[in-house]
Amino acid sequence: MDSYKLLINLPDTIVFLSPNLKVVDATDEYLKATMKTREELIGQDFLTTFPDNPSELLSHNMMIVRDSLMRVIATKDTDLLATLRYDIPKPESQGGGFEERYWEAVHKPVVDENGNLKYIIQRTSDVTQNVLAKRAAELEENKYRFMMNALPQLIYTTDNTGRATFFNQKWYDYTGTNPDILATNSWQSSIHPEDLPKVIEKVGHSLRNGTEFQMELRVRNGKGIYRWFLTRSIPMRDENNNILMWVGSSVDVHNTREMVFELEQSHEQMVELSEQVQQAYGKAEAERKVLHNLIMKAPVFFCVLRGPEHRYELMNERYQKLFPNRNLIGQSVAEALPEVAEQGFVKVLDEVYETGRSLSRRKSR
Repeated sequence: MDSYKLLINLPDTIVFLSPNLKVVDATDEYLKATMKTREELIGQDFLTTFPDNPSELLSHNMMIVRDSLMRVIATKDTDLLATLRYDIPKPESQGGGFEERYWEAVHKPVVDENGNLKYIIQRTSDVTQNVLAKRAAELEENKYRFMMNALPQLIYTTDNTGRATFFNQKWYDYTGTNPDILATNSWQSSIHPEDLPKVIEKVGHSLRNGTEFQMELRVRNGKGIYRWFLTRSIPMRDENNNILMWVGSSVDVHNTREMVFELEQSHEQMVELSEQVQQAYGKAEAERKVLHNLIMKAPVFFCVLRGPEHRYELMNERYQKLFPNRNLIGQSVAEALPEVAEQGFVKVLDEVYETGRSLSRRKSR
């Protein structure tokens, strides 16, 4: 009797079956898990003790349990079952229906001294909480991957040693690669050969010092064309400040970089053009001064008239001496020399100005 009490009080979910699969007894933990009383179970056919579940999947899983028991009867060997869903009916006092449950089970035969099967022990473990926790974790993982794949940037993660552990779909779409690069660590082949040594150097520095990594580099797309990206990676740490992983993103800055490059080139061209203009101006100014000096000292009478009013703009010394004590600069010929205007000389100037043809007259002797 004492051994029997010890048996049914084992802190395990155990049911004892006869070779014809009748319930012999069960531990208190089994009764608690299945929401049954001992009177409701003992002597009942194990496979029909629990009502069929409304779900085809659950009924199928019960058939898997039956097949396992049949193997034990046939082989007298222990049989293990992977995680199965089998919902438990709830009492009417709790609203009836079924409660979602997940189980792992082992079926172990008990034989007598002649090798005849006496009992089958089914030891089950309620792993519902583990399954639901795993499902919740997978949901969070799926949410994380969905968000990473929805971002327009190329997203990646590495472990604390710098080995790549994840690339989002944008990375694969852009580079034309596939997740095999995680196993082969061949992502470096997408980096421009001229940039790769600098990338390795800076990544190594960040890993050694636990500091942020950032640089502009060229990444090859699926068509073999390189574009410039601004890449940044920061460490994720635990409560003890230990680095757990690195999270990075790469933003396409190719167009911006090209625009800056064009502006720089344009600026350099403008500077060069400005220098050329300055040099040309200096040369022209020097030539003008030489010409001005030659004109001013020339042994001829010379002046420059501007505009339709023929205003004096420039004259040499010999010309000025023809009209001493007269300030001719800025005045028209008619204003400065009325006596010349009366002789019809202004009309001659008008003809030259209007036609653009040269006119030469010699003084008769």
